[in-house]
Amino acid sequence: DEDAIRRVLLREYDADLYLHAGDVGIMGEGSLSPFAAVKGNCDFVSYPRDYHTNTPYGPLFMRHYPLSDDAAYRALESEGCRIFIHGHTHVKECQKIGHLWVFCPGSLAFPRDQEQGSYLVLKIDTKEILPIFKDI
Repeated sequence: DEDAIRRVLLREYDADLYLHAGDVGIMGEGSLSPFAAVKGNCDFVSYPRDYHTNTPYGPLFMRHYPLSDDAAYRALESEGCRIFIHGHTHVKECQKIGHLWVFCPGSLAFPRDQEQGSYLVLKIDTKEILPIFKDI
């Protein structure tokens, strides 16, 4: 839903980083700018499988699919990751496993946990993360 993406950009105009956890559904390269996106199971363009970046809180890792179990999340945490974002379930998620925050923003166009689309804003500093889920 390109209109929903534009609304997010207008609402969150001062964000430092825009992420999309897959199932973009937009045809053509670069049409999702300024979002960094990963390839979802409904994407037919060549987005990367994984995305890594550093935040003031620590390393962030994004992949479309959630990890298989708590042991996999703990292994990711043991590698130093502090934030993991996925999108495959289309269901909002916010949990902490050890020192690792796990998030799913829901879905702008095809949410599976409510009728209205959602996205997630993370306010991050060196000591904490404040997650804010917003409806579109």
